[in-house]
Amino acid sequence: MTGRLFLISTLATALATAAPAWKGEISSPALGTHPPLKPVALDFQLSWKGLIHSGKVRMEFGSPASQKPNAFTITANGGSQGAAAAIYPFQFQFRSDLNPTNLRPRSFHAVETDAKETETTSVRYLNDRTESHRVTRELTTGKETTKIETFAHAPVFDIFSAMLHIRSQKLAPGDSITLVIQPFNNPYLLRVKCIGREIHNEQKTIRLTVGMQKIDRKTGELRAYKKLKKDATLWLSDDSDRVPVEIRAAAFIGDVRATLVQRQLF
Repeated sequence: MTGRLFLISTLATALATAAPAWKGEISSPALGTHPPLKPVALDFQLSWKGLIHSGKVRMEFGSPASQKPNAFTITANGGSQGAAAAIYPFQFQFRSDLNPTNLRPRSFHAVETDAKETETTSVRYLNDRTESHRVTRELTTGKETTKIETFAHAPVFDIFSAMLHIRSQKLAPGDSITLVIQPFNNPYLLRVKCIGREIHNEQKTIRLTVGMQKIDRKTGELRAYKKLKKDATLWLSDDSDRVPVEIRAAAFIGDVRATLVQRQLF
């Protein structure tokens, strides 16, 4: 009887402390061999099904005006416009500071404003965890609430460091990349698969599928990301830049697209 109890106790302890299965999928965090992205500004048009313009986004990678000492800085800003702004007014500003050697994030800062509130989120990426700090301010009353959370995992990428990591890889047809990302205050498992090369928007591109699942920061369990109905499709330019040409996502509000309309080197 004692032996049986010992065996059950040992098995229960092992199961309780076992790492979640998805950790075995994680790709190497090392950068690939594709040449680094030159400092560049990218302008995107957002739309529903490519027909109704709903917003715009500008991303700046390594802009001389935004750099900090010993950092590679990426900024992004934009929001809804036209009829979409009347239905869902939204504006944002993002800033990401990366380690210039390995392009992993050190900090991410976001300010997002809709019709009801402004959310300011700051994330620090440490050697063994991430720490997020979110302040939500109601526009009508000025009332503020603060939420501070920790996720015990590393390395974790933000959205921009993940983009740079993915573009650096070989990206042969069938290649897959799995990363843990935390773009704001929630961690996600990001799965990317290379489908192959094709002509898209009259350009040579690399076609990728992009899927996400939420990670429960307490249990490590994966949960559905309900805002994305199925894997998104991303086309990168098949050249030395490898910048996003278009992304299409079946989101909860319908077919959402972001299409590159201009890229300009600094």
